[in-house]
Amino acid sequence: MLAVASIATGGGAVALDMAGNVSTPVAAGHHGVTPLTPSAPHDAAPVVIPPAPTQAPVIIPPAPTTTVSEVDAPRGPSPSVWRTYVVPAVPAVLNSAPSNVNDPSVIATAMVPTLPLYAAPGAPKPAKTLANPNYLGATVVLLVTGYQPGWVQAYIPERPNESTAWIPSADVTISFVPDHIVVSLSARLLTLYHDNAPVFQTAVAPGEPSSPTPTGSFFIAYIVKLTDPGDVYGPYAMGTSAFSNTYYSFDGGPGQVGIHGTNQPWVIGSYASHGCVRLPNSAVTTLAQLVVPGTPVEIEH
Repeated sequence: MLAVASIATGGGAVALDMAGNVSTPVAAGHHGVTPLTPSAPHDAAPVVIPPAPTQAPVIIPPAPTTTVSEVDAPRGPSPSVWRTYVVPAVPAVLNSAPSNVNDPSVIATAMVPTLPLYAAPGAPKPAKTLANPNYLGATVVLLVTGYQPGWVQAYIPERPNESTAWIPSADVTISFVPDHIVVSLSARLLTLYHDNAPVFQTAVAPGEPSSPTPTGSFFIAYIVKLTDPGDVYGPYAMGTSAFSNTYYSFDGGPGQVGIHGTNQPWVIGSYASHGCVRLPNSAVTTLAQLVVPGTPVEIEH
């Protein structure tokens, strides 16, 4: 689980304390959209494991970029939005939850100060809302799972895991990301795919048996650059839309699962966390500079 203090954005990063107050600026990242950044707690390892050699990240040469054909996507009240982007075909059904990712994926960026979330297209009122931007000033970005004329369906970063909601298409802009992440818990490996080809891989330390990392289809909800790279989270942390099935509250936070660095590199390759996925600091730095909020994250056994 995570507690973070600065947001990496496309133009720079702004440091904030845990009350959301702006403090000293930090170095810029280069992400395409602004992340969603809810606060959450520390994820310190409960035991000290004797030092062991750390498996170095493996850079896999990228495959040639593929071309995506434009599809005849449904057009809602704002047809220019749909005509502007190449939108891959996705199921137009309620609660669609694809188990496999096929790059690129569609993401929705909120354009209204309060994003309404409906249980079904055309419902008389929203079931809940998301503040946009959030209290840290981060724009809401969601992973789209389906659409109907005038509506998009998306995963939302709330319990229960893999929850979805319907959103008026006029309230978001649509774009797509060419990457996705797969975390194999059994192999303790994270692999980044670009246009469906593996381009980056690293050993990781997922949740220990008493607090396992949840499996399923998720997405990166926010990316932060931390002011103290020697801290428990290392230089970067990426919050996901997944939540722990063990900790519903952890050190004052909601038990949100993150992908982050570590100040205990010897645990990499073992099951050592409270549910987050820990990477070597060099690897999380590379990954954080390659992906953007909205990127799909598949966590497998």
